[in-house]
Amino acid sequence: MASNRPFVGVATPQANPTVEIETRALLDGYAIPLATRLTSAENTPADRLLAYLEQIDAAIRSFDTLPLAAFAFACTGSSYLAGAKREAALVHAAENRFGIPVVTATAAIAEELALRNASRIAILAPYPEALIEASVEYWRAAGFEVVRCQRIDVGDDTRGIYSLTDSEVAAAIENYAPGDVDMLLMSGTGMPTMAALRSAMQPMLSSNLCLSAAVLRRAGLWPADEAIDLELLTACLLYTSDAADDAMN
Repeated sequence: MASNRPFVGVATPQANPTVEIETRALLDGYAIPLATRLTSAENTPADRLLAYLEQIDAAIRSFDTLPLAAFAFACTGSSYLAGAKREAALVHAAENRFGIPVVTATAAIAEELALRNASRIAILAPYPEALIEASVEYWRAAGFEVVRCQRIDVGDDTRGIYSLTDSEVAAAIENYAPGDVDMLLMSGTGMPTMAALRSAMQPMLSSNLCLSAAVLRRAGLWPADEAIDLELLTACLLYTSDAADDAMN
């Protein structure tokens, strides 16, 4: 092994370019994230997202004998549509089958919000209307008060998320007045959020930030009862759009 940092597996939707870039930056110095693609030939976004979660075993199995300290499922939409009960059942079964910690992006968000005592949230997400509604229902069922939810319009196909730029996300945040909330949640692992986190003027979390934090806890690299602080966010503060462009070219 070229490094003494542990490997963590990350499953990302097939056309999502953002997860690998952001988790690599966030986990730098702690762990080495290695990605596998969640694939589906389903025609509708909803069926495709549900298929991703149902194949979580196949995603873990794709790493073969590679020793993983933890496995991260990096797709919030899948969990929103499947619901927390089905999500938890699949995760529990996978952990028992493979003997490694498994965490979804939504479970990671819930964990980070709880550690920060953030119960009143506002959501900013680039989802179709039906998925926006499912996300609000998911968080309310989990016990959070969703004060407001703002949609970034990317069309009806969830793959439109992957064309968003840092400047478009920044503009959406600038024009969004979330109200009196404990936390603004930028939901969606395909949405670029590092630049927004770097210049945040309000309490703010993103899917990939929470997922990276949860992975560190499960891998024993961060205290299980502590929220991630600026030590990890240093990666965000140093992040630039040029770095993302370089990674994609």
